[in-house]
This record gives sequence, C-alpha cells and structure tokens, in this order.
Amino acid sequence: MLGLDIGSRAIYLTRYTNGEVLAFGQCPTPPESVVDDIVVEPLRVADALSRLLRLMRVPESTVCLVVGGVHVINKWVEVPRLSSEELNRAAPLEAPRHLPPTQEPMLYRFWVPPHAHQHSGDTMPARLIAIPEAVVHSRLDAVLLAGLQPVSVFPEGDALVRVLTRHHRPHSLLWRGKASALVAIRYDYTEMSIARETYLEFTRTLRIGLEDAIEAVQRALGATFEEAESLLQQSQLDEHGTLHFPEPLGLPPVSLLSFLHSLTSEMRRMVDFQRSRFPEGSYLGLLDSFLITGEGAVLNGLTRYCSHSLGLTCLIGDILNALKWRVEVQDRSPEVMGRYVSALGAAMEGELEIGRLEWGAAEADSQLLMPVEGVPAA
Repeated sequence: MLGLDIGSRAIYLTRYTNGEVLAFGQCPTPPESVVDDIVVEPLRVADALSRLLRLMRVPESTVCLVVGGVHVINKWVEVPRLSSEELNRAAPLEAPRHLPPTQEPMLYRFWVPPHAHQHSGDTMPARLIAIPEAVVHSRLDAVLLAGLQPVSVFPEGDALVRVLTRHHRPHSLLWRGKASALVAIRYDYTEMSIARETYLEFTRTLRIGLEDAIEAVQRALGATFEEAESLLQQSQLDEHGTLHFPEPLGLPPVSLLSFLHSLTSEMRRMVDFQRSRFPEGSYLGLLDSFLITGEGAVLNGLTRYCSHSLGLTCLIGDILNALKWRVEVQDRSPEVMGRYVSALGAAMEGELEIGRLEWGAAEADSQLLMPVEGVPAA
C-alpha cells in the first residue's frame, strides 16, 4: 500500500506492506500548483509524482491519501444513536446541522468511539470530519493522472496518531487512559492533536508553520527562501529563541522569538484546555509531554527550547524506532524522517483496510477512511 501526502512545498510518498516500510521518497511540489490546500494544477503535480514513482521503482498502484491543513474540520458532536454505517450514510444530511453554513461542497465522515453506545438517551457522541470537496477531488485528479488507483482519503490528525502511538498498549497500566500530545509542524500550518491511548481525541490546526521561521531568517539575512531553509537546518536554536549559525559562515544570530512564542503559546493553551475538560487533579486531564514531528522537527534545539519554555518534556517523535524498515535508514535522523509521518500513517491505515474496501463502494467498514466514490477519472 502506498501512502501519499501532497503538501504546498513537497510531495511525500511511502510504501508500507505487512507491517514494514519498504520505500519512502519525496520531491518538490511544482511552484504555485497547490494553493490554499487545493491542487490547482493537477497535471503538473501528476508529472512530479510520476517522476517520483519511477525514481522509487514502486511496483504497485493502490494509494491512500492523507489530507490536512486549516480547511479540515474535526469536531465532537451529539448525533442520533445509530450504527456507524447508518450514521455515515446519513452524513450529507446530519453533518451540516453541526457546522456553520457554507456554499462550498463538503465531504463528511463520522467516527463513533467504542464507548459511545454505552451512553443512555437518544443521542451519542461522535467525531465529525469535514473536508472541502475541492481539497480532496483535486488531489484525486492528480493521482489518477499519475496512473495510481486511490482507494481512500485519511485525515492527517488520525494518520499522526496511527504512527506515533503505535507502541502504546491500551490494556497496560502504563498507557491505560493516557493522553499524548502530538505537534506536527508542517511548512504552512501546524497540527496539534491529543491522542487518548491510541485514538485521536482532539485536534486543532494552526496557521503557523516552518515557513514562518524560514521567512524570519530570509528577512534577517537577505537570503532566498531555499537559502534560508538550508541555513535553518545548519543552525542551532538556544534556550532564548536565538538561532546561531556555524562560525565559518560568519553570519549574525537571528531571533525566532515571534514564531516560537506563537508555537509555545498554543502548546500551553492545549495543556490548559485538556486540564479544563476534566475534574481538577484527574489523570485524564494530564498532558505532561509533547511529541514533535513534521518538517519543523529539523530545527535543532526546538525540543530543548519548548521544554524550557513550557516546563514539560518535549521529544522528537521517533518513527525510526516505532516502525520496521526494509530500506536503509541508518544515515537518517528522527528529525529528518518526521516529514514522512503523515504519508506513513495513511499507508498503514490503507494496509489495514484494503481487504475490506472496494473501489467505488458506497460504504466502507472503516469509519475514518473516506472511500473514493463518484470521482471521474481525468
């Protein structure tokens, strides 16, 4: 199964089969081909993806796409007590009742937690996922043009949880009821999520990302975006939020406090929000650590700065040790590999569900995967 993540700056592709990562690769997204999360030039994206497929020598064509960004809505709502299949059949009518009015066509999916049917009354809690149709269909157009067979679409928050909680054991005393905070710093947004054991409990997407840090370096040094990104990867962030570059470069330090303050303020808000949802002192409301991943994980010293600022443990989400790899990764660091987390999560979920999903089916056993249906081939 292939997992595909089409971002504003890069395209990430992974291959995952029988519990092992068989291949991974990336290529730049063609400039101005993805605007506001929509693939506005699917042919150019398809050409880039086709070149990446040839380079990776991928023999299969089934792919599960991951979709994230500020346009993806995750919201807990009260819905009629129905089975998940019945609820998702009724989603086009039920979901808009819980969202602000919009003229934009949307795709909807409900996820019902395992304990939901234990609630008394005529309603139960469910998580509503809503994604603009253009965000999904434009990606499907590009994938079809590249000769791939898309089977489903997976929300990014759930993809992150799928990978980063892989070794959590819900039935063990260590992980029972445990909440984990996940922060995926992408180029143009940041996905902050809370996982309860191995399920996504809450997610919020912020309009801050690695681009903000890169642009700060760009302005301070008069560099191009590409030069600033390269310099950022060579730099070291201290506990005061200042970037220091290697001495041979002879460059002055650059402050990233604006970006870092925005990031840590939102992390602190997440801790307070989680605490407020439960009785004072409850273990369920405790967030004592953050796992950081995504492209922003390459910022050397970021976890130390966040730990110092928040007074909490902040670590890099280490997917190298979380997964089995059939491809050489000895020369890779967890910080660099963090950019593949979302694509890997989609591939893993697609691998689990491929036996139960059929192309063009109106229903799917998975509550989270949006089966591809009614999308004309380009």
